[in-house]
Amino acid sequence: MNEDQLTNPINRATKELFGLDYLFPYQRLVISNILEAAQAAGATGSAAEEESDRECLGRQIVILPTGAGKSLCFQLPAMLMERPTLVIYPILGLMADQERRLSKEGFSPVLIRGGQNREEREAIWEQIRSKKSKFIIANPEVLLSPQVLPRLKELNIIHIVIDEAHCVSEWGETFRPSYLEISKIIEAAGSATGVPIVTAFTATAGSRVLDKIEKYIFNGSARRISGNPDRKNIFYSTKGCILKNLAVRDLILANKRPIIVFCSSRPGTESLARYLRNEMTEQGLAWKDDIRFYHAKLNREEKKLTEDWFFHSKDAVLTATCAYGLGIDKPDIRTVIHRDCPNNVEAYLQESGRAGRDGNLSKAILVWGEGEQASELLAYARDTEKCRREALLELLGYVGEKDSPGEECCDICSGYKEKNLREEISLLNFIRRNRRCYTINEAAKQLARAENIRWSEAEATEAINYLLKAGKIKKSLNPLFAKKLIPVPRSV
Repeated sequence: MNEDQLTNPINRATKELFGLDYLFPYQRLVISNILEAAQAAGATGSAAEEESDRECLGRQIVILPTGAGKSLCFQLPAMLMERPTLVIYPILGLMADQERRLSKEGFSPVLIRGGQNREEREAIWEQIRSKKSKFIIANPEVLLSPQVLPRLKELNIIHIVIDEAHCVSEWGETFRPSYLEISKIIEAAGSATGVPIVTAFTATAGSRVLDKIEKYIFNGSARRISGNPDRKNIFYSTKGCILKNLAVRDLILANKRPIIVFCSSRPGTESLARYLRNEMTEQGLAWKDDIRFYHAKLNREEKKLTEDWFFHSKDAVLTATCAYGLGIDKPDIRTVIHRDCPNNVEAYLQESGRAGRDGNLSKAILVWGEGEQASELLAYARDTEKCRREALLELLGYVGEKDSPGEECCDICSGYKEKNLREEISLLNFIRRNRRCYTINEAAKQLARAENIRWSEAEATEAINYLLKAGKIKKSLNPLFAKKLIPVPRSV
């Protein structure tokens, strides 16, 4: 593991706590979602982000083959979070094996099982309350017992893990009815909204089993993560711009629907949807009514109506936060646009991976601007030399052979490179053609009539002011042309 990889907190913890040099992409994806949800819940010491839907990352069904390293997906976060993690196993043999493995790593797990007397249970509660142990191991029957269930809330559990979750379907409806009541455990252990993070792991990926897991554990709403997040049928590209909403509008007009546009905030989804509806109305497009928004603060009925509408529509455009997708697997999404850079590459791959679930060619487009907060994804977006797919896998810490990219891989491999912000070239060309002819307001009026970018005077003015502030154009020093615009004499 090189120095750059060690600066990543997940990679660093992997090395320091477990002595491993790397994680597989799907492991990083699951771990990142857990820690993101914990941060949103205020569990890692950081205040929850206002208007954030990151807590929605905390409901996951993870489908991994046996021996694929699923235990690390919940063990590592457990060691990084202040509050304890509860892991539910179906049989005593697995419980004892997990206790042995964790103890061998130097951790101090506690095991709640049948037959323990009052003194033994009190010692366990004290070990958890005193933070000597952050890892609780149990089965559903003992957790549902009258001696344990009422006391779960006092343990302040942050994460409940259900291992071998296919038992919900295979056993719950026959000889282990306790598996149908795991939602009671989640509710009893948490606040009014339950435990912040719940993850179910299974090696069985059949739709019937997964539907039962969603029904009985998550009340019908959970993300599904399966194997390597690299999707061969997705064409990756980026678009630099000054005016993001304008860029999103034009990308929607140029690409196939159904389309999801991911935004970083709840208000952002609503304002973008209004903007797009207005723009489509002005352009006389009949499908303006096919634009809606989605975020976690919608009530249950609003969510259901929006989900059903989007799932059955062939022409829909949905602006959404990361809250979209819990339990919804729409196969024919053709385009996913990110208006804002996500917090990390795991989130980007998970959200962009909603495109093309039917296996047909689809697109993932990341919109970025110069004002974007510096991040690994911003560096990825601005790079016009490296294959997008290879760059994303490297950011995940993927090691091993990669498939040779084809032309339908990304904008780089297809030979299309766009280094500049899209409005920049139009503005500079306009100013060069009309050197010292217009003031800012006059230039904006002329630009609003141009055909290459369909924008308003206010939007053109905003773009001009951005280039002035960035030093890419300037006002003439000649007093006679004090208000006129000229380009900065340097290559762009």
